[in-house]
Amino acid sequence: MKNNLKILAILIISLFCSCEKIINVDLKSADAKIVIEGIIDNSGNPATVKITKSVPFSNSSSFPTIRGAIVTISDNDGNNYTLTENSEGTYRNASLIGIVGRTYQLTVNLEGKKYTASATIPNPINLDTLLQDKIIITKPVLFVSAAFDDPKAIENNYQFIETVNGKRSTTIFLLNDQFQDGGTITYEMIDEELKLKTGDTVEVEMQCINKKIYRYLRGLEDLQFNNTVPANPESNLDNNVLGYFSAHTSQKKIIVIK
Repeated sequence: MKNNLKILAILIISLFCSCEKIINVDLKSADAKIVIEGIIDNSGNPATVKITKSVPFSNSSSFPTIRGAIVTISDNDGNNYTLTENSEGTYRNASLIGIVGRTYQLTVNLEGKKYTASATIPNPINLDTLLQDKIIITKPVLFVSAAFDDPKAIENNYQFIETVNGKRSTTIFLLNDQFQDGGTITYEMIDEELKLKTGDTVEVEMQCINKKIYRYLRGLEDLQFNNTVPANPESNLDNNVLGYFSAHTSQKKIIVIK
């Protein structure tokens, strides 16, 4: 997926804020590393894990997939699932749909090593509506906002994924309610590169994510806008592997630009 490619290209060898623990990377000569990207949500889509190898910055257009891994996910209710390799480096289980409040543990056995991570699906927050607006930068730029009610006195972390006419934006849209806890939030997704115009169909997916994933993605966002030195954000996966395992809620809405 495009976002995965961007993650690897930015980090070079990988896939948070500058105050978090980071690992410096030699951009020119770092060895290839295993990258695990695992997702489970409550949308009805199958749990999916993609495994690739990172590449040096000079060769960031190709990311080799890794085959032959043994991938399983278990939960705190005693259920165990095996993910099958449906395509090169991509493992899925169509019967494993995420349940809110349940904790899941990912285990990947590969090349004689075991990699694990756990995550709990947080409570969902309803995406009420999408709004259209514009801002003047060097010229008028159309953008879409997501409006929703954030519950008070509960820490919430959000990721928004914007897709225009079937093409996903590469911009990382994140929100933490630390400074606007409770009440109606209108989150603006401004991306000049999208060049929204009348008739465009915009789909927005709102994810309620875990704090560790928020920090991880925040690190990618900082790198995206050159707010920090190149480094690997701290992953919730163990054994010095790159990537993340996200258990989150998912809700989508569509708006047609007028």
